[in-house]
Amino acid sequence: MSYSYIDSDILLQPLLAQISSASTLLLDTEFIRVSTYFPKLGLLQLHLNAVDYLIDPLAINSINLLWDAIFSDHRLFVFHSCKEDLDVLQVCAQKLPGRVFDTQVAAAFLGYGASLGYAGLVEKVCDVTVAKDQTLTDWLARPLTAAQKLYAAKDVSYLQYLYDHLSQELNTTGKTEWFNEEMTALLEAKQQAVIPDELFREISGAWQLYPSELAVLRELAKWRYQTAISEDKPQNFIVREEVLADLSRKRPQTERELAQTDISYQQKNRYADAILQCIQKGMECPVELHPARIKRIMDFPHYKHDFKQIKQRVEIAAQDNNLPVELLGSRKLINQYLLWTYEGKSSDVEQPKITSGWRNKLLNL
Repeated sequence: MSYSYIDSDILLQPLLAQISSASTLLLDTEFIRVSTYFPKLGLLQLHLNAVDYLIDPLAINSINLLWDAIFSDHRLFVFHSCKEDLDVLQVCAQKLPGRVFDTQVAAAFLGYGASLGYAGLVEKVCDVTVAKDQTLTDWLARPLTAAQKLYAAKDVSYLQYLYDHLSQELNTTGKTEWFNEEMTALLEAKQQAVIPDELFREISGAWQLYPSELAVLRELAKWRYQTAISEDKPQNFIVREEVLADLSRKRPQTERELAQTDISYQQKNRYADAILQCIQKGMECPVELHPARIKRIMDFPHYKHDFKQIKQRVEIAAQDNNLPVELLGSRKLINQYLLWTYEGKSSDVEQPKITSGWRNKLLNL
């Protein structure tokens, strides 16, 4: 198997016209996101005109010309398991595709499994074994070995065949419309802005806190998110979730009191002033602006019974339509629906996914 390694502007230049004129782009990315908030792109793989291209973004100066070519038209982007690849594109190119075909999601609609990996899907559809022996590669290290390059190239080698086969099978089974709807929803979700003042609701243990404590947690969660972005570190590298909850309960007023909480010595030294300011701001929040206590879904009366009833309906519909239960109605989606109903179908609560589109047609809730 051969591939073309693009590690200079001279090699990239003739490829740009091919990219710009392509109606479909078959892509993958290799990146590192271990100790940073944002993913760091190490390699961009592209299958184009029967050739596998490995584009080295660390060696190319005119990287913006590459992004301009990739996003020059409303073309279809084909990935396998695209959510993290879309994150990479959002960060590096500051853009998202207008249309996406995710072969993993397509395979799920066709009964291959809920989250089948690329190698597993290639083996089932193409009857080819793809080695996964380079998964722990540091894609920012140079030089890349021949084995690493070959591994990366194979991640796009079979995308064209998978796309052709799966799109045809979606048409044959009458599921193309369902799939397209799911892809649209995926892209819309990626475009939704984070609301910093609402991040406290996602903190583990937030449901145990009283409104006055939640007012403090709201400030701390917002500060942690903004600090993670500005310092390009994972949020738990700033302060762990359980520490935020502990700080919201104890509400230390001095560095001495802060040292008596679960915060690490290094974090206290670096962030003490900012943390104490957040706590003070939260404590000064007027009572009428305190968040309401967070209700756990399992604390509602009849939750277990209601969940079981919906789950049974999902299982029957999934079996009848050769769909994974996780795709049609996961626990998260069922809980979203039940919370919506318990809250009186309030417009303040996001309308559940299973009450609209293809899921609603199958479940009729």
